[in-house]
Amino acid sequence: MVRDQKSAERQQRARDKKRTLGLVSMQVWVPAWGRKAIRDLEGRLCANSTTSETKDGQLMAKVTTDDLVGRLSATEEVTNGEIAIQKIDGETPVIQAVVQDVDEFPVMITVGDEQILTIADLWGIDEVKDGKIGELNAVLLRASLPVPLSSFSIMGDRYVLFGALSINSDVTEIVEEITTLANNTLDALEFCKEYLRD
Repeated sequence: MVRDQKSAERQQRARDKKRTLGLVSMQVWVPAWGRKAIRDLEGRLCANSTTSETKDGQLMAKVTTDDLVGRLSATEEVTNGEIAIQKIDGETPVIQAVVQDVDEFPVMITVGDEQILTIADLWGIDEVKDGKIGELNAVLLRASLPVPLSSFSIMGDRYVLFGALSINSDVTEIVEEITTLANNTLDALEFCKEYLRD
């Protein structure tokens, strides 16, 4: 079988990057049921290996978008297809996470110096019924408290739902944020449908 040259080069670059971070590769034999525990442990160890700064006495991780893609890729939710992730390169790299059965509302994830921001696009200002924007905005301000782990905002001419996590968040907390935010988009649509055009 002929190996894909580009795939081999990507794998080599990924290995080289891990080596520059001081990480080493090792083979571990575990029972099948122990795979998730090993992946979770690997994610935590790799995240801790990049920790180098302190702020207010608390360790701050130097996490990159690639680090987060790696950690998410090792989760059970991604490996079993409940969540599909894809890195989108650009001036600010973004991770797109699509939750199964909520694929019309992908969650976009950005990694900053101190926080991880998750955003789901809802609808445009032009999709709001005439004369209803003020009323809708008031409703959304009141709705923010009962919507778990999410808040409403307007970015440019788009309404969005967003959440923020510490850069030191465990990968299970990040997965929970992604799935909760995606599911909250459906609740938001139902909650606001009387203000939106058909």
